[in-house]
Amino acid sequence: MRMPRISRFIALMLVSLAGCEIAAPPGGSPGAVGSASNSAIEFRGQRPCTDCNGIEAWLRLEQEGGKQPYRLIEHYRGAGGDRQFDDEGEWLAEGDLLRLRSRNGGERVYARLADGTLQARDAHGRALPAAADDVMVPVTFDTMR
Repeated sequence: MRMPRISRFIALMLVSLAGCEIAAPPGGSPGAVGSASNSAIEFRGQRPCTDCNGIEAWLRLEQEGGKQPYRLIEHYRGAGGDRQFDDEGEWLAEGDLLRLRSRNGGERVYARLADGTLQARDAHGRALPAAADDVMVPVTFDTMR
């Protein structure tokens, strides 16, 4: 059976990070990554916002045996104060698309670009012209320190 490219990419990143300490989002505690069957990878990004000073995003994809949970935290930086949104659910790789299926019933779709970054897409995987800046980069060993 042929493994889709994004699945191979994520699996390779998860295996390469096995046994490493992954940085947690601001205010959280770091979590140790276990074996290849229990591993994780992080993505981070920042994008502009029309009614705030910017949105910082942190995404953690995990593999825990047969489960693939994710956690997405978004910080809205506003003049009147910051707001944080926390979302969790299961992730699924379909070719170059990554689907985040929320426990609350919503779904977000990202495409893996050639450089390994994730870019927001519509439900069919088409580019969103207004979301060209909605990109998250994989956290590397250099940026985790």
